[in-house]
Amino acid sequence: MTLSLKTQDLSFRYRDTPIFSHQNFEVPLGEFSVLSGPSGSGKSTLLKLLAGLYPRYGGTITSGNVYLEGQVAGICMPFERAQRVSMLFQHPARQFSMRTVAQQIDFACANLQVPKEEVAERRQEVLKRLNLEHLAQHIVTTLSGGEQQCVALACVLAMRSKIILLDEPFANVDVHGRAYILKVLKGLQTQEGTTIFLADHELEGYQGIATKLFSLSGETHELTEKPLDMLPEGKSGEEHRVTPHPLRPGLFSWSDLSYGAGERTLVKDSRFTLPKGQVGLLSGDNGVGKSTLFKVLSCQHDYTGTLTFEGQDAQNFKPKEWAMKVGLTFQSSEDQFVTLTMEDELSLSAQHSLQPKYWDKKRIASAVEELGLTGLERHVVYRLSGGQQKKLQLLSMLIMGQPTLLADEPFAGLDAASVRVVLNLLCQTVEALEPAVLVASHQRAQVAEACDYELRLEDQHLNLLGEEQ
Repeated sequence: MTLSLKTQDLSFRYRDTPIFSHQNFEVPLGEFSVLSGPSGSGKSTLLKLLAGLYPRYGGTITSGNVYLEGQVAGICMPFERAQRVSMLFQHPARQFSMRTVAQQIDFACANLQVPKEEVAERRQEVLKRLNLEHLAQHIVTTLSGGEQQCVALACVLAMRSKIILLDEPFANVDVHGRAYILKVLKGLQTQEGTTIFLADHELEGYQGIATKLFSLSGETHELTEKPLDMLPEGKSGEEHRVTPHPLRPGLFSWSDLSYGAGERTLVKDSRFTLPKGQVGLLSGDNGVGKSTLFKVLSCQHDYTGTLTFEGQDAQNFKPKEWAMKVGLTFQSSEDQFVTLTMEDELSLSAQHSLQPKYWDKKRIASAVEELGLTGLERHVVYRLSGGQQKKLQLLSMLIMGQPTLLADEPFAGLDAASVRVVLNLLCQTVEALEPAVLVASHQRAQVAEACDYELRLEDQHLNLLGEEQ
């Protein structure tokens, strides 16, 4: 039977929330298609439906269905379906079950019943293709978020599916990694005829690569094809630079700071004071140690040197006391949540807020509305879209009101409009309460212009760019 993947008269809902209504769409075979749309428009939902994961693992189909080669996709045997259609999730860690990178790739192949003698060949081929050979024996959980995304992609490519679905594959990947992976994916499409269907909030860098452009409406979830000339010109990332401002005094400092991961040294002899009432951008390529730095500063990772808050050594604080001095938003939003619904999550933050007069019920409700989260208060946090989770996560931490906030990739998966709203909320809070904020982000458009300084992590050193401290 001829390969095809399509929705036919598809209506889908989460409990009482309709997402798609009588949708008819066929994935263009042999094309490089990009799917855009605001946070919560249904991009991840559509990909999971096309991959045959829904409704088995979430939601309800109320009419129509998804068809793979004329058969209902969801009832095909998983290994047979994966030979034709594979998917890279928005959160790559969800695809890992083995200890090392090599073992994880081998496991992906084994699930397809690939002959043993062919598994090693596939592993070596994808590791070389993605420049990941040096990570083959690394423990997956020690990798950076960007490295994990690349490893998850390697697993997908090793499956050699004819159709590859990718959900925000560059959310935590640096600009160089993004350009290289796009080149690899384009080569698969043009040279091997692989169908690429990719959801991305960031449309820069796709000119000359994408052959189809689709968009999902944020309100109606209607899927429409758009002309390719709507893709922005230029390449993503490096042209967006921080204009440095004079640094203010601060309360949180470190000196002679060194740390590593496994046998790797990531930072040596760093010294800095986070300025109060300013927002800094922490930049650096994947794997250099940005997330680990945040774990160190929040006393969740071993280090040598000294951390101080108002002159007092971090070692003199109990963990709960330090957590009320230095807040951390994790790279994975779901790791942050401790309650079931959005309403409960915000209520818990308000209950423990260090700034209760500022974060009163009226201001919280206003922030919820600005972030486009109104009406989702009783939704289970794990059923929110990736972008909605990011917004909720940051709002919850802002409400906590710690004098220092470390935000790890808070804009990953957000569309441009959402980035603008989140940045506005963050900057308003900084202006009013004057916390010291340091943001680690590969998203530079809009973000760089909102920051007061940039710390660049490379070659085991943390450097202040553009101005001497």
